[in-house]
Amino acid sequence: MDKKVEIRLELDRACKSPEVIIRAEEHDSLVEHIIRAIEECAAKEQQVAVSDGSRVVMLNQWEILRVYTENRRVYVCTDTKQYETRSTLQDLEAALEEKSFVRISRFEIVNFRKIRSFDLSISGTIRLYFENGTETWVARRYVRSIQEKLRASLRGGERNE
Repeated sequence: MDKKVEIRLELDRACKSPEVIIRAEEHDSLVEHIIRAIEECAAKEQQVAVSDGSRVVMLNQWEILRVYTENRRVYVCTDTKQYETRSTLQDLEAALEEKSFVRISRFEIVNFRKIRSFDLSISGTIRLYFENGTETWVARRYVRSIQEKLRASLRGGERNE
């Protein structure tokens, strides 16, 4: 079945930031693709400066897999590459989109939308597997926040497929 998507733009000077409303009969894969496309488009507006050797590169937020601190340095990882940044983990946490990113330890923030699966078999902790095959652990102190994010995702508020 071929679905047609109708797009209508309404200009409103009282609206300070764009608002997108999706009307559909059901929350299906087409609606999910539209939501992701809009989120990725919005995330492109919010970039993070990282270092690739002697070059400064601007990364779109949706490209980021995880951000972590090791040996007093902050690293930003994508699916294929690791960069260094001068920003602090705290500054990045404030700058990254709250819907997509979640802190999992004192030293790490992950892109919730890049997680492929969760291993809940070990009592009191969670192992995260990313789309690119890498994995990391959620610190016990942050397990509750991940569980809440996962519940919200399963309710359809923030789907992760």
